[in-house]
Amino acid sequence: MPRFADSVCIRCGKTRIFSKKWIEKNDGRGTPVLHEEAICPDSECQKIVDEKFAAMRERREQAEDRKKGITIARAK
Repeated sequence: MPRFADSVCIRCGKTRIFSKKWIEKNDGRGTPVLHEEAICPDSECQKIVDEKFAAMRERREQAEDRKKGITIARAK
């Protein structure tokens, strides 16, 4: 499992720092999953990275919505 010391910011290249940790179970049951979040130590850089990821997530969701709206015509 990679540690944050090995993780660098994708924008500025600084070593990322530990932000928070939480444990989650899928639908409240099953094997617990440990989540650890790391952020860039430069808060302005982290804001820019967060905005870029939010834009990417929005574009992906829009593409998935368009994909769901497509119906394939059947040959008669």
